[in-house]
Amino acid sequence: MKLLIALSSILLVSLNANITLPSSFSTDFQQIITNDKGKVINYKGHIYFQDSLESIADDSGVNQNYRRSLFKWNYSSPSKKEVCTDGIQLIVVDHDLEQVANYLIDEGIDLKAILSVAKKITTTDYKATYKDVEYLITLDEKSQLSKIVYVDNLENGVKILFSNMNYNTVLESQLLECSAPKEYDVIKG
Repeated sequence: MKLLIALSSILLVSLNANITLPSSFSTDFQQIITNDKGKVINYKGHIYFQDSLESIADDSGVNQNYRRSLFKWNYSSPSKKEVCTDGIQLIVVDHDLEQVANYLIDEGIDLKAILSVAKKITTTDYKATYKDVEYLITLDEKSQLSKIVYVDNLENGVKILFSNMNYNTVLESQLLECSAPKEYDVIKG
């Protein structure tokens, strides 16, 4: 589960001066996870992301602005799963198991901090070391996110490849929500 939290958190903020994420995007992804024994799991699906500035009234009635980032990882292979997060709560809908799990994120990846220490190593590659984890971030020829590679805290090699990237797309709110039939089991994490 920590892997899902980390992956859902990894794109939640703007990248450093040379790497920027738009306020929204959608993309196909391939996520390749290799454990320390060499076993490989290959996931595929689609990601939706939207970052917006919202205003909410505090207790005194004064509007306070805050940034809200929404992510949805829509896994299609090898199993059908939806993972949605707003940076605070993580919802996992596993359609094969017919269950919904809800988690509060207590330790996500702070990508802003990671990228504040990122160093350009080639024209398209950046490397950052943060909290003893090394990240390699690659951009494509359009300076759009192409690949993220790192080793997670379980010693799994993680490679996320992005394709058919569409920056600044208009996303309907239902695209960013996880949905499950009412008869699915609910697990609180």
